This record gives sequence, structure tokens and C-alpha cells, in this order.
Amino acid sequence: MILKEGGNIFKDADGAPVTTRIQRDSVDPTLLWLEKITGLKHTDLKLGSTGIKDTSGDLDVAVDASKVDKQELFDKLVAWKMKNHPDDDTRQWVAKSGISVHFKTPINGNPNNGYVQTDLMFGNPELMKFAYKGTGDGTVYKGAHRAIMIASMAKAKGMKWSPGKGLVNRETNELVASTPDDVAETLLGAGANPADLDSVESIVRKIKGSPDYDALTADAFDNFEKQGLPVPESRGIISGMLQAKFKLDEGIKSGLAKVYKSGVGGFKLGQAGDQGSFSKMNKTYKDAGGQQTTIGQVLDPIKKGLDAINPANVDTDDKDKPVSKDKSKNRASLLKFPSNAVFQDPKQGTWWKWDQDAQVWTSMTYKKLKPLKPDVGFALWKKYAPKESVNEAARIDHAEDLVYLQGSQGAMRALQSLRSMAKGGAGNVTLKWDGSPAVIFGRNENGEFVLTDKSGFGAKGYDGKATSGEALQNMLMARPGAKNPDKVKKDRYIQFAKNMGQAYSVFEKAVPEGYRGYFKGDLLYYTTPQVIEKNFVFKPNIVEYAVDVASDLGKKIAKSTAGVVVHRMVDPDGSESPLKDLDVFQGNSLLVVPPVTIEEPAQVPNEEISRLEQIINKDAKDIDSLLDKNKLRQMKMTDFPKIIYSYMNSKVDTGLDNLGRDFTKWLDTRKDVSNIKKQKIIEYIKQNMNAWTSLFEVITGVMKAKDSIIADLDSRPGMVKSKTDGNDGGEGYVLAHPEGDIKLVNRAGFTAANRAVER
Repeated sequence: MILKEGGNIFKDADGAPVTTRIQRDSVDPTLLWLEKITGLKHTDLKLGSTGIKDTSGDLDVAVDASKVDKQELFDKLVAWKMKNHPDDDTRQWVAKSGISVHFKTPINGNPNNGYVQTDLMFGNPELMKFAYKGTGDGTVYKGAHRAIMIASMAKAKGMKWSPGKGLVNRETNELVASTPDDVAETLLGAGANPADLDSVESIVRKIKGSPDYDALTADAFDNFEKQGLPVPESRGIISGMLQAKFKLDEGIKSGLAKVYKSGVGGFKLGQAGDQGSFSKMNKTYKDAGGQQTTIGQVLDPIKKGLDAINPANVDTDDKDKPVSKDKSKNRASLLKFPSNAVFQDPKQGTWWKWDQDAQVWTSMTYKKLKPLKPDVGFALWKKYAPKESVNEAARIDHAEDLVYLQGSQGAMRALQSLRSMAKGGAGNVTLKWDGSPAVIFGRNENGEFVLTDKSGFGAKGYDGKATSGEALQNMLMARPGAKNPDKVKKDRYIQFAKNMGQAYSVFEKAVPEGYRGYFKGDLLYYTTPQVIEKNFVFKPNIVEYAVDVASDLGKKIAKSTAGVVVHRMVDPDGSESPLKDLDVFQGNSLLVVPPVTIEEPAQVPNEEISRLEQIINKDAKDIDSLLDKNKLRQMKMTDFPKIIYSYMNSKVDTGLDNLGRDFTKWLDTRKDVSNIKKQKIIEYIKQNMNAWTSLFEVITGVMKAKDSIIADLDSRPGMVKSKTDGNDGGEGYVLAHPEGDIKLVNRAGFTAANRAVER
């Protein structure tokens, strides 16, 4: 697939396009406006020539297909259309085709500026940004010509070029290379990098002199000739002048000085070439696709054209005026914002961005406004910069994962933390609750109470911040669960939506009217749990909890109607922090469950931990060398730990025995890893076999020691008992650590059961 210049999905009754080209300065403001609807980042995922050339026919943007559902995004845009243009046909605003969702987008978010077609293209963003890379105005070749060049080389090597997948075998369709690094090395040889494939010109420079140069370029050059484009490597005067002519045609609108320089350069390039005879010149010219038949017919108009646009011969009143620098002595604020900082002034609706070179804030509009001084813009940026609605909390790693994520130091930290649990009484081990669903509640800036879930809080196509029980229930009932063809599941979901609506008032009463901000947590129950054998019993997800009615926690549950475990506080400005003060909540109806700490010493397998420490001390150098980030970066294997993480998770499904020894067999089944990288990883492991063996011996040992401690804690009598699939034990425990909390979860137990649940 090749990106086309100009969108034509949306047309009027006569078949004429209703969208227009967009100026470069309006691209990012328009995408920032669109981000408010989709809830996705678009400005950093532009494809093709979007935002590169002075104007773009449409906005091509990558969307990560592994994280975003195409139908859900389509539905978001339709919801926006229904709210803002209910009488219009949906097809006038939103459409789907192939890998894309298309949206008629008001330029700069204002219909008065006209509309541009935005193509939200689903796939692998890293590969798509590489595959659909566009070119600027200073070349005759477009991004499509670069793609033709790559496809030509792939064909010569027995492969096909797929922008969505990478390089595939022409005969078997087997994936050969799926990352930009691997594509570059496969086509250009070891040591090549994606930058070598940036343009037609860079590709030609790289392969010039290659023994199979003619075969590599055959299809591409044949295509260029049919389009009347010059052959890239031709050095004749005609070719040089043609390239200059193309640059003039393409660049007239973008600035005479730049075009003049480009044209003269091409002219001189042609003059410097080895011409031989006129017949040779003429052949070179015709090979380049020229239509004129004599040098004079081409030379004279180009000379005249160059003279006409020489800046010395151009009279203009629109001279660039220097921007006054900020003379304020207080420049400390310049260090406090990133070079890509942007904000929107709500009064004017204007977007501004920081210009690091000019040290001013410039408007992101087609008609440039007077720049803002640094400190003026900084004050506005602090107030109006786009904020994330809800951030993910820092990930808590499994104890055994620290071994391959942090090397020998991580392994020692995990072992020392496990050993410390034998002391008890530190209050640093807490129960990990298995709550569901994830909820967000609190009061907005106007004091209105909001209760919703994570999806509702970040919703863009509809208002998901429910401010009444009825609104919350209606929001949940609008989701697919209420239409499930399975009657049992449908009825269960409808009851869930009803219960959530009824719980709204309970949550509302718990948050003081003067409070501003939100809380993130997991729901444990929305009606007082039933009592079974002197225990309050409830099952929010897959773990069933039993809390002694006579315990302190049991007495609090008895007074409550709903229960929630809160993980984080969200301030009005969007910043997050752990919940430190439970006294912020009022009344007894909502129980915000306090941390359940494990004070008793655990039975720790010290002998096994000592054995693992000896292995680490002996092989630390080899293990750290295996995981060395600089080495992995040079080998273009920076995702090596991530691949191990995927392997570890897969073992939860297939059994956690034989860890490490069946890795290559598992790797061979992975379609998201190219054959080149697979072979590279396998060879790397062979070269570092001692480190690999020690790594997984430690991982296995840490896991067994951790599971032994979990089993001991689960067997202890206490105020909270938990069961998963009828067996003692819940989600696990969290061990607090100054360098990052550690998760103690039995992967063969809870994790396996959780992954097996149909959602």
C-alpha cells in the first residue's frame, strides 16, 4: 500500500471532495484537537509527508493495532458526530476502509477553516513510520517513490515489501524482517541502518557499486521513467537540469531563495558531469524521461526561470523582522519545560509551541502571530498545557522478573527482600486485593461528584464522568455487555450496571463537598457482603475473600454498604500520589479498606536463598554482560528483556517447568519477531550460554523461594482469608522497597487462573 496525496473519501452530492489541503502550520493544532476526541496521541505518529511538506492533502496517522480496537475508535468518532451533528449522515463524517478509519476533521478544530481528511491507519507504528516515511519539498521524489525503490530491491532478493508487516518471502509469505533495523540489514547488508533507506537518493548512494545494482533498481527505474522522473544517479547536464526543473516546480510556493539555490545547484551538477558527446547527452536526457529534444529547448527556459527567481531580482515588502529577545533576568523557567512544549490559550483558541532555537513561543497557526516571550508563555503553559486524564501507576514487578530486568543487582535485591521477611513486624508487607472493576471517583473543579470506571473517565466521544447514579447506569448499559447474546451473561451484566448506579450515592456521601480531586481504586463490593460461618464473604473478581466478623476490618465492613481499595489520589492538576490519609473520607457507608499488613515473621527458605546468592556472586559478570543495555543497543536487540518477559508470561499458560531450556522453541513460534532477529538472539544465547543458564537457574530459584513464602503466609490464621479456584491463597502480597515495590504473586496459581478467565 502506498500513501496517496490528497484525501477523497468525503464528497458532496455531486461527487466533489468536501475536504481540502492543509497548511503545515495547521497540522499539529488540528491533530491536538482530534486527540481530545480519540484520547490517543497523534502528533508524534504522523506518516508520509504529513507535517513535512508545506501542505498535505490529508493527515495520515498511525494507530497501534495492538493497543487500540479499530471498531472502538470508529464508535468514538461516531459518538462525537451524533452529539455535534445528529442530523447528518454518519458517512459524511466517519468511514472505514482497509486498515484505516477516516474522519472529516475541522482544520484547527474550527469548521470555518474548512475540513481535512484524517486517515487513522492501524498497524505497528514503528514500522509504519518507517514504511510510510515522506519527503520534503527539496526533492523530486515522493515517499511513494521511496516505497517503490524498497519494493524493487526486495523483489530482486526474492522478497516482497509490505508496509504493514515488513519483508516477507515471495514464495512462502513467511516474515523475514519486521523492524526498521532488520529491514535495513536485510536489504543493504550488515551494518546498515534505517537512515540509509530514508530517500531514493540515500538508497542509491548506499547501493551504488553493488554487483547487483542493476537488478536492485530495475523495477524502480522503469517506474520512474514511465512517470517522466530523472534517474537518480545520472550525472549528465540534462539530468541535472531536469532535477533542478522538478525542484523549481515543486518548490515555487515554499520560498524563492531556497528554490533558487536548489535550481542553481542542479544546473551546476549537470554542467559538472561527464558529457562525452551530444548523442550521449541526449541518451542520458531521454533515459531521465525528458520530452524536449534539444539542449537549447531545455536550457533557455531554465536559465530564464532561475534569473526570474533570483532573490536579488525579486522586490518584496514582506521582509522577515527579527524577534526581540526576552531581556528578563529571570531565565530559570526556560529549564522547566521540554523543547516540544505546547499549549492552547482558551480565550483565543490559539495553540502555541516553544521554539528552542529562537527562544520564543510561536503560534501554530497559518497566519503567524507575534511571538510570546519565554516567561509569558511559560506561565500560560503551566496553566493550559495538555494533561493526561489518568496515568498508569508505576508497574510493580514480580520478584523473579528483577533478575532479567535489572541483572545481578536486581537479583540480589529480590533475594535480600525475601530474606528480610523472616524478621516480620516491619509493616512493609501488605495484602494485594483482587478488586474489580477499576473505579475512579471524586469531585470535579465545580464540586460535582463523579463516579465512573477507567474507560468512562478517559472517554472522548461521550461524557463518561457520570454525575448521577442514573447517568452511570445508562453509560454502562450503552456498552456491549448489555447486548450480550448469552442471556446469562447479559442478565449478570445488567444487574452489575444497576448495582453500580445504586452505589453512586454511597460513594458521593463519603467525599466531602469541599474536596477537589479524584481517587483511583478497585471495587470490592457494592452491597454489604453476606455472613457465612462468622465471616463476611465477597468475590469481586476471581479471588473469594472471607473476613472475620469480629476483626477490626470485619466491624468496619458491618457498618458499610460498599467497599473499595484505593491505590492513588489524583489532584485537580492531574498529578498522582499514593493515598496517605484515610480520614479524608466521611461516614461509614463507604469503606475505603485500609492496608492489611502482615506482621508475623514468614518461614523463609534461607538455605535456598544462600545457594542462589552464591550463583549470583559467581556469575554476576556474565549475567550483567548478557543483559548489558549498550551491547544490546549495538546489536539492535534492546527489546531482549521484553522478549524474555513475554516468554515468562507464556509459560504461565503452558507450565512453569523447564524455564529457559525451551526458550528457543518458543521463540520459533513468535510471529512478531523476524527471522533475522530470531537467529541473532539464538546465536547470542549460544555465545553466552553460561550466563543464560545461570540467569534462569536464579529466576527459577527466586520463584520457588517466593512461592514457598506465599504458601506459608496463606496458611496462617488471620482476619482475611482468601481462596482462588477453591485453593487457599489470593492474588498475593506487595513488599515495599525504597527502590521500587516488589510483587509476590504465585504465577502458577493466581496468575494462571486470572489469565484463564473469559473477559
